Amino acid sequence: MDDFNENTQVVMVATAELKVNQTTASMYKVPSNYDEIKQNIAEIGLLNPLLVTPSLSIISGNLRYNIALELNIEKVPVVFLNVEEQEMDLVSISTNQFREKSNLEILREIEFYEQYYSVGKGRRTDLCPQAAQAKEEKEQALGQIGRYRVNTLKSIKKKCIELYGEGNTKIDKLLSSVESGKSSLNKVNELLERESNKKKNQDNVPDSYEFHTESVDIYNKSSIDLSELEDGSVQTVVTSPPYFDMRDYGIGKDQLGHQETAKAFIDELVPYFNEVNRVMKDEGSLFVNINDRIKDGQYQMVPEMFLIEMGKRGWRYVDKYLWLKPNPQYTPNKGSVRNFEPIFHFVKSKDFYFDKEWLKKVEDIESGISIGTLEAKEPKLVSGLDFRENILKHNVGNTYELRKKCREEGFHMEHSATFPLSLPSIFILSTSRPGDTVLDIFSGTSTTGEVALLNNRRYVGYELNPQFVMASEVRLREHHNLQKAA
Repeated sequence: MDDFNENTQVVMVATAELKVNQTTASMYKVPSNYDEIKQNIAEIGLLNPLLVTPSLSIISGNLRYNIALELNIEKVPVVFLNVEEQEMDLVSISTNQFREKSNLEILREIEFYEQYYSVGKGRRTDLCPQAAQAKEEKEQALGQIGRYRVNTLKSIKKKCIELYGEGNTKIDKLLSSVESGKSSLNKVNELLERESNKKKNQDNVPDSYEFHTESVDIYNKSSIDLSELEDGSVQTVVTSPPYFDMRDYGIGKDQLGHQETAKAFIDELVPYFNEVNRVMKDEGSLFVNINDRIKDGQYQMVPEMFLIEMGKRGWRYVDKYLWLKPNPQYTPNKGSVRNFEPIFHFVKSKDFYFDKEWLKKVEDIESGISIGTLEAKEPKLVSGLDFRENILKHNVGNTYELRKKCREEGFHMEHSATFPLSLPSIFILSTSRPGDTVLDIFSGTSTTGEVALLNNRRYVGYELNPQFVMASEVRLREHHNLQKAA
């Protein structure tokens, strides 16, 4: 590189005598403005010389070289650079640092540096100047790309090989979706992680799985039919149906939530609560957490439509709680970012059971969930359950420990849409007694079930995905044993 300075002479060389750089030719794709560059060179000639070795191998300038051949330009301007053979590829790549590159091109650069400029495990760079130089050059190159981008691209490549084998073209398609703006590196990585977990689960998760003990029954079936339960046997129901048009719960293309319109979703969802009405006691309560969806720039009024349809079917609507969230999902619409989800409270009779006494035992200094606990009044719940200041020590549903335990059991838990333990705790304590049965018709990984067992209630859940039932068993096993031993 020392031979390359402002006094370096530009020489005209026969185009046919030059040799293309195979490293960068395979690494970088033809730019989208190729024809524009070609037209410009045809009109005014080559302004920038090619960088070549004394043996006429191109270090930088493959694009201009190919255009010169196509335009039958007999001679092109070059600058000679004395580069040792083992350094040529590194110099070639470094000359392309400021050109616009796709993620696939960047990945190829990363792989090049990883392959040819890794120091090697156990080698002391303080005793080997060449190793130190290689490490410095590699870290500088990868630093320009960005550590997060480097790690994400490497993770994507690794998962693609694990899933589809060496030499697959899947990575090209996935990274092309990023270039087109249809996806992002993070989303592609998450998609592959889910696919990888599904593949690993194939050998460890059976087609059907249920969990039954003295205090727990979790059925691996649709809750449209609750024939396992007797009329009027359930005291409290706490559930969160699948979100409309937002998540894949791993139970097939016809799963609830994947309907074309919000109305079609509501029409399919509401009948599930016909059976709930049958099995719930007259004094019982139903709590439904249901979220909305922005589509075509507007909310689809999912909660409102659900509320109206439930009223038409005879449910008494007695309350609405707002779950205020510290980490709402960003929405690019013109309005605000919605940081809450509604939870509707339905009953069958005006004589429903509701207990306020438990609130007298709660230390709620900030009045985060109640009012009247500090004065000479009867305490009452407030509707806006604000967990943003971690009032009840449960901010959001954290599944890290459960995921870790599931991995130890030999399978990967893919469920992520959970609410904090505090939500079902408030509803179960307010509307049921010890020994009562609590039901969740969309059980997931049994957050409701954990609260029920911790408060000496019986739990029944319905869940279509056998993997989630297995995760529920992992979650509930220790609580069941504690309860049995008491």
